[in-house]
Amino acid sequence: MSESAPPIGLDEARRRLRELGYLEGRVERYLFARAFEGRGGLLIPAIVLGAVSAAVAAVAAVDSAEPGFGASLLAVAVLWLHIFLASLIPAALLGGVAALWADRSRHAAGSATTVGLASAAFVFLLWIGGVWSLAREIPARALLWGVPVAAAALLTARSARGGFLARAYAHSRMLPARPRRPVFLAGAVVAILVAVAIFATRHEPAPVAPPRPSPRSGPVVVVGVDGLALDSEPAESMAGLRALLNKGRVGWWPARSGSPPEIWIDLATGVPASRHGVRALERVRPRGCPLTLRPPFGTVWYLRIVGPRLRLVSTAPVSARDRKSLTFWEVGASAGLPTLAVGWWASGPWPGAVVVSNEEILSRASDGAAADRDAMTTFLRERTDGQAIQTVYLPGPDILRGDRPKRASAIEAIQRFLENEVSRATAGPGSLVVLAADSHPMPGALGRMIVFDGPLPWSVTEVRQEEVAPSILARAGVPVAEDIAGRPAVALFGPGRLETTTVPTYGERIASLPSRSKVTDREYLERLKSLGYLN
Repeated sequence: MSESAPPIGLDEARRRLRELGYLEGRVERYLFARAFEGRGGLLIPAIVLGAVSAAVAAVAAVDSAEPGFGASLLAVAVLWLHIFLASLIPAALLGGVAALWADRSRHAAGSATTVGLASAAFVFLLWIGGVWSLAREIPARALLWGVPVAAAALLTARSARGGFLARAYAHSRMLPARPRRPVFLAGAVVAILVAVAIFATRHEPAPVAPPRPSPRSGPVVVVGVDGLALDSEPAESMAGLRALLNKGRVGWWPARSGSPPEIWIDLATGVPASRHGVRALERVRPRGCPLTLRPPFGTVWYLRIVGPRLRLVSTAPVSARDRKSLTFWEVGASAGLPTLAVGWWASGPWPGAVVVSNEEILSRASDGAAADRDAMTTFLRERTDGQAIQTVYLPGPDILRGDRPKRASAIEAIQRFLENEVSRATAGPGSLVVLAADSHPMPGALGRMIVFDGPLPWSVTEVRQEEVAPSILARAGVPVAEDIAGRPAVALFGPGRLETTTVPTYGERIASLPSRSKVTDREYLERLKSLGYLN
């Protein structure tokens, strides 16, 4: 608003605005027409366009980071609609702040330009921050999204400036004295250049040479049992299983609460979730969307908090494409040792490994007992003598913790399965590692690694859960990485059976584009709900 110009008439206002170049666009003509007539709603176009731009930025970020997302027009449309509707709320709040500013501003032109530039900058921030937060390697197509993002940001900026000026005029009948300059276009160009510079710094980590193993005779069999509450279960309900497990060497650590995916990938990688990236319910699925995704920057408040409470958004665990660290079976396969993994969370295809994912096992299960049966049957069918590491994850006791009769039956089936595996391990030359961990432990509960490695005397030793993965790898003859916290638990294995050499690192998990899963995200999500993992 001019600092010195007095209020002027309607015809003079129109003439002055045309001279200053403010009535060239349809939106500005519409806004000032309403201002001339004394009507409200002057910032509504800016609010709507701001929500449109936020949705475009979110879609652009997800498409840049999620292979195959852009190929589903339904997924793109549904995500855009969810973010657009959700963004109307914060956009309206910001519009209210801008309206109060316009009512009190004594420098309408400069203030309006500031509001417009801030609006455009926020759109670019959502886009750049979203891509950066989701994409481990930023593909070239991320920059192609710069065109629609820039167009949306420019429209938002112009409508915000026009609405601000129209609001200021409607309140005081005073017009800006300075002509409009193409600052928004210049700002958009600068923002694109900044995006190019930022995206150019993000590259997929270089591949690391795989470790060279010293293969041991016999396989290392790893059986993970979730929900096996050895410290709180009544003695009579698991007497046989306790007696069986007490024949091995026991390493224990204080249990902690967490989601099953996080707890079991901690054990499989030897690194914490802050490094491997698998946490509870990291992915979301907006209602109507066929795919799950990770929330981009600026959308967490809706996709994780508001949307789930309104039952407009569902949550789901992360998958192998989100995991940044290698599991013990992937390290072994990379080292040239054939491996087998059945039923583990966040598992997926890997060269040299036979992997049957958690999605495949749970998609066929009606309850926890059925999941265990399928996992054990698949494990026995897929195992071969040449596999150096063979592992299966059994979720039944965790799923059935609320159904004591079915839980007891599932534990009996696990006991029969383990009896055969213990006999094989004690006869040699291979070994058996039983992992008993509970993602919902009672206070004071323990996690356990129970090792059967030939005819060794019973012992109990305190270990750390970070020692599980390196112990398994060292028993298979694979050197342990120096950049993980754990070292092999020597006291649990036979003399001279663990590899003692090390390598600097295993590197990050670098996988090619995921193959099409036999199970859709929606089917997997619905199965997790039916099994009680999700609300």
